[in-house]
Amino acid sequence: MLYFNRRRFLTVTAAPLVLAGCGFTPIYGDGTAANEMFGKVALGPFEGQTGFDMRERLESRLGIASDAQFLLTVDLTINRKGLAITPDGSITRYNLKGIANFTVERTDGTRVYSDTVEAFTAYNATGTAYATRVAARDAHRRLVVTLADKIVTLMAISAKDWLQ
Repeated sequence: MLYFNRRRFLTVTAAPLVLAGCGFTPIYGDGTAANEMFGKVALGPFEGQTGFDMRERLESRLGIASDAQFLLTVDLTINRKGLAITPDGSITRYNLKGIANFTVERTDGTRVYSDTVEAFTAYNATGTAYATRVAARDAHRRLVVTLADKIVTLMAISAKDWLQ
Protein backbone atom coordinates (compact mmCIF):
# COMPACT_ATOMS: atom_id res chain seq x y z
CA MET A 1 0.00 0.00 0.00
CA LEU A 2 1.37 3.38 -1.00
CA TYR A 3 0.91 6.09 1.57
CA PHE A 4 1.71 9.61 0.40
CA ASN A 5 2.31 12.23 3.06
CA ARG A 6 2.37 15.81 1.74
CA ARG A 7 3.92 17.27 4.87
CA ARG A 8 6.81 14.85 4.80
CA PHE A 9 7.32 15.40 1.08
CA LEU A 10 7.40 19.19 1.48
CA THR A 11 9.70 19.01 4.48
CA VAL A 12 12.19 16.77 2.71
CA THR A 13 12.17 18.64 -0.59
CA ALA A 14 11.43 22.24 0.34
CA ALA A 15 13.52 22.65 3.52
CA PRO A 16 16.92 22.42 1.80
CA LEU A 17 15.80 24.88 -0.88
CA VAL A 18 14.52 27.39 1.67
CA LEU A 19 17.71 27.14 3.75
CA ALA A 20 19.91 27.48 0.68
CA GLY A 21 17.93 30.53 -0.41
CA CYS A 22 18.61 32.38 2.85
CA GLY A 23 22.38 31.82 2.68
CA PHE A 24 22.52 29.11 5.34
CA THR A 25 25.56 26.89 5.17
CA PRO A 26 26.53 24.24 7.72
CA ILE A 27 29.35 25.41 9.98
CA TYR A 28 31.21 22.10 9.66
CA GLY A 29 30.44 21.53 5.98
CA ASP A 30 33.05 20.46 3.45
CA GLY A 31 35.48 23.26 2.68
CA THR A 32 34.44 25.50 5.57
CA ALA A 33 36.98 27.14 7.85
CA ALA A 34 35.55 25.38 10.91
CA ASN A 35 36.09 22.02 9.24
CA GLU A 36 39.63 23.02 8.25
CA MET A 37 40.69 23.70 11.86
CA PHE A 38 40.17 20.03 12.80
CA GLY A 39 43.56 18.52 13.70
CA LYS A 40 45.44 21.83 13.41
CA VAL A 41 45.04 23.17 16.95
CA ALA A 42 47.41 21.91 19.65
CA LEU A 43 46.37 22.27 23.28
CA GLY A 44 48.37 24.02 25.97
CA PRO A 45 49.00 22.55 29.42
CA PHE A 46 46.14 21.71 31.79
CA GLU A 47 46.35 20.82 35.47
CA GLY A 48 44.42 18.43 37.70
CA GLN A 49 41.31 16.38 37.07
CA THR A 50 39.37 19.39 35.79
CA GLY A 51 42.15 20.12 33.32
CA PHE A 52 42.15 16.49 32.21
CA ASP A 53 38.40 16.67 31.55
CA MET A 54 38.85 19.94 29.60
CA ARG A 55 41.64 18.46 27.47
CA GLU A 56 39.64 15.30 26.80
CA ARG A 57 36.61 17.25 25.58
CA LEU A 58 38.63 19.69 23.48
CA GLU A 59 40.54 16.85 21.82
CA SER A 60 37.29 15.07 21.03
CA ARG A 61 35.93 18.22 19.38
CA LEU A 62 39.10 19.59 17.72
CA GLY A 63 40.97 16.37 17.07
CA ILE A 64 44.51 15.56 18.09
CA ALA A 65 46.83 18.01 16.36
CA SER A 66 48.82 16.01 13.85
CA ASP A 67 49.71 19.15 11.88
CA ALA A 68 49.70 21.80 14.63
CA GLN A 69 49.57 25.29 13.21
CA PHE A 70 47.89 26.88 16.23
CA LEU A 71 48.06 26.60 20.02
CA LEU A 72 44.99 26.90 22.23
CA THR A 73 45.62 27.89 25.85
CA VAL A 74 42.83 28.03 28.39
CA ASP A 75 42.88 29.78 31.76
CA LEU A 76 40.10 28.10 33.75
CA THR A 77 38.59 29.46 36.97
CA ILE A 78 35.85 27.66 38.91
CA ASN A 79 34.10 29.30 41.85
CA ARG A 80 31.92 27.38 44.30
CA LYS A 81 29.21 29.07 46.33
CA GLY A 82 26.98 27.51 48.97
CA LEU A 83 23.31 28.32 48.47
CA ALA A 84 20.98 26.32 50.67
CA ILE A 85 21.90 26.41 54.35
CA THR A 86 20.02 24.42 56.98
CA PRO A 87 19.21 25.83 60.45
CA ASP A 88 22.18 23.95 61.87
CA GLY A 89 24.57 25.66 59.39
CA SER A 90 25.05 22.79 56.93
CA ILE A 91 25.20 23.67 53.25
CA THR A 92 22.98 21.42 51.13
CA ARG A 93 23.36 22.96 47.66
CA TYR A 94 26.31 24.43 45.81
CA ASN A 95 26.54 26.48 42.63
CA LEU A 96 29.60 26.21 40.44
CA LYS A 97 30.48 29.05 38.07
CA GLY A 98 33.19 28.50 35.51
CA ILE A 99 35.04 31.15 33.54
CA ALA A 100 37.43 30.17 30.77
CA ASN A 101 39.66 32.77 29.14
CA PHE A 102 41.17 31.25 26.02
CA THR A 103 43.67 32.30 23.40
CA VAL A 104 44.52 30.88 19.99
CA GLU A 105 48.06 31.62 18.80
CA ARG A 106 50.04 30.70 15.74
CA THR A 107 53.06 28.50 16.37
CA ASP A 108 55.26 31.62 16.10
CA GLY A 109 53.42 33.16 19.11
CA THR A 110 51.18 35.59 17.22
CA ARG A 111 47.78 35.86 18.93
CA VAL A 112 45.00 35.41 16.38
CA TYR A 113 41.91 35.02 18.58
CA SER A 114 40.94 35.28 22.23
CA ASP A 115 37.67 35.35 24.11
CA THR A 116 35.98 34.38 27.37
CA VAL A 117 33.17 31.91 28.02
CA GLU A 118 31.13 31.35 31.16
CA ALA A 119 28.86 28.58 32.39
CA PHE A 120 27.32 27.40 35.62
CA THR A 121 25.89 24.28 37.18
CA ALA A 122 24.88 23.09 40.64
CA TYR A 123 24.87 20.01 42.82
CA ASN A 124 23.29 18.89 46.08
CA ALA A 125 25.24 17.95 49.17
CA THR A 126 23.61 14.85 50.61
CA GLY A 127 23.93 13.12 53.96
CA THR A 128 26.92 10.98 52.99
CA ALA A 129 30.37 12.28 52.13
CA TYR A 130 30.80 9.83 49.25
CA ALA A 131 27.55 10.82 47.52
CA THR A 132 28.40 14.50 47.92
CA ARG A 133 31.86 13.94 46.45
CA VAL A 134 30.44 12.05 43.48
CA ALA A 135 27.86 14.80 42.87
CA ALA A 136 30.58 17.47 43.06
CA ARG A 137 32.81 15.56 40.64
CA ASP A 138 29.94 15.12 38.19
CA ALA A 139 29.07 18.83 38.41
CA HIS A 140 32.69 19.80 37.70
CA ARG A 141 32.75 17.52 34.67
CA ARG A 142 29.47 18.91 33.33
CA LEU A 143 30.75 22.44 33.78
CA VAL A 144 34.04 21.77 32.00
CA VAL A 145 32.32 20.00 29.09
CA THR A 146 29.97 22.96 28.65
CA LEU A 147 32.87 25.43 28.71
CA ALA A 148 34.87 23.35 26.21
CA ASP A 149 31.89 23.14 23.86
CA LYS A 150 31.42 26.92 24.04
CA ILE A 151 35.11 27.47 23.29
CA VAL A 152 34.99 25.23 20.21
CA THR A 153 31.77 26.87 19.01
CA LEU A 154 33.29 30.36 19.21
CA MET A 155 36.44 29.12 17.49
CA ALA A 156 34.38 27.54 14.71
CA ILE A 157 32.31 30.68 14.20
CA SER A 158 35.40 32.88 13.94
CA ALA A 159 37.71 30.41 12.17
CA LYS A 160 37.37 32.09 8.78
CA ASP A 161 38.94 35.24 10.27
CA TRP A 162 42.05 33.68 11.80
CA LEU A 163 42.66 30.36 10.05
CA GLN A 164 44.38 31.68 6.90
